[in-house]
Amino acid sequence: MNALPLVFSGKRCPNVLFSRLKAGATIPPHNGMINSRLIGHLPLIIPDDCGFRVGNQTRQWALGEAFLFDDTIEHEAWNHSSEDRFVLILEVWKPELNEAEQELITRMLTAVDSYGA
Repeated sequence: MNALPLVFSGKRCPNVLFSRLKAGATIPPHNGMINSRLIGHLPLIIPDDCGFRVGNQTRQWALGEAFLFDDTIEHEAWNHSSEDRFVLILEVWKPELNEAEQELITRMLTAVDSYGA
């Protein structure tokens, strides 16, 4: 993990997490808040009848096949199976951002989080 360009966004959320989507559950359409990062999914336990949509592209997770997407584009997920789905999720910086830009974004998010605290 140390070799990955992981995003640090203060108190907002972890930059690496295990995501469990319970059998029969859905994650409704939503958008991320900032376009400085990409979200990576590494499927770990994927029953049949699970899917994911980003914009107008729908895909099925395939075990061991990671992918990245821009979460500012509307996305959603579903698990129509009778088993739980598990994915490792991580946030990485968009490759076009240099270290100075990454630091400024991190400082901005930290300042926003501390406002009114």
